[in-house]
Amino acid sequence: MCERIDLGKEIAPVLSSRDLVKELAERIGSKKVILDFKNVEFISHSFAHELLMYKSRNQNVELVNMNPSVAKMLEVVEKHLKGEKKHPEIKITRKSILSIIT
Repeated sequence: MCERIDLGKEIAPVLSSRDLVKELAERIGSKKVILDFKNVEFISHSFAHELLMYKSRNQNVELVNMNPSVAKMLEVVEKHLKGEKKHPEIKITRKSILSIIT
């Protein structure tokens, strides 16, 4: 049997702590679960990171019903975990202040 957990209703619409994932992990144990983001408005980078690390160790977890900002945060963190750069490299050049004001 698969348990569905409505994260927005059962925890909060804003998920911003690694500890929340740890509490979920304790609740889930080895059960197969669906984490439903339907009522979640926002997740922090740290929550997303901890969740994806947990999910990589526990294949019995499925994520569903993410709004675009939640999906984007998970995508950015997943790319970071895979070693991909989040942003293009910015080349910074130094200038003397005198060359700017004269």
